Amino acid sequence: MKKWNLLVLLSLFICSCNSGGSTDDKADTAAVSAEGVIIENDTLSTVFAAYISLKDALVDSDPNEASHAANTLAESLNTIHGCENTAMLAQELANTKDLGIQRTAFSTISEDVIAMYKNTSLNAGTIYVIHCPMYNNNEGANWLSVSPEVENPYFGDEMLTCGTVTEEIN
Repeated sequence: MKKWNLLVLLSLFICSCNSGGSTDDKADTAAVSAEGVIIENDTLSTVFAAYISLKDALVDSDPNEASHAANTLAESLNTIHGCENTAMLAQELANTKDLGIQRTAFSTISEDVIAMYKNTSLNAGTIYVIHCPMYNNNEGANWLSVSPEVENPYFGDEMLTCGTVTEEIN
């Protein structure tokens, strides 16, 4: 039943964080670094750091840490107008310890977050979009990384290096 509910939620989250979303203008004043990537907007930097923590937890196949990181991500996304649905999905991910369900939710979250950062200016660093062609019965899935080295969050150590960089966001 829980898996069915998550699948229903996934189908409802076709709407992603849109590029027209707004954040508090006061958050734009200080540059913040997230593992070498510097984003002027504090809120977007916090979202990015939480997303990377979630990705790393899934690479390590650690459902407890993934849950914690997803909770932080949900809280951060809730502060951005237009990202409420993605925040709800992140919260659903946080509420489960099933690694398979977490990874499925992460693929949808990733698409939303990728769209958001494609429309974000970076002050320094590069964000890499990486694609694993084998995830989800060869349908594939994307994720963001601060490094061009592939560490696959969808398969963890089973297929750690499955994927290729498809885009760089500067």
